[in-house]
Amino acid sequence: MDIRTVGSRGSIERASDRSKKADAQRDVLIPAATRDSAQISSASRASAAAVEGLAERARSAGGDRSQIVADAMKKLLGGELDSRAAIESAARAMLDRGFKTV
Repeated sequence: MDIRTVGSRGSIERASDRSKKADAQRDVLIPAATRDSAQISSASRASAAAVEGLAERARSAGGDRSQIVADAMKKLLGGELDSRAAIESAARAMLDRGFKTV
């Protein structure tokens, strides 16, 4: 652009330089947020109910279990629970109490 010619040989008016396309109305699309959905199977509902039942049994057992937890932690850290006999004993106790996988 040569500004020396402004006023002498013509003028520069930006509004007249606009094309008709620039003045046309534009449509603006605003994307809608997608919705997530999930469905829980009947087997999963049954598993959740079983877990909640076990949790309720544990909550209603009452008493101070801190000493039992401390003893278990001591056995775990001491390596007493790594033996085959300890694993079999734990599995047998779980089965005797009705603990089964779904």
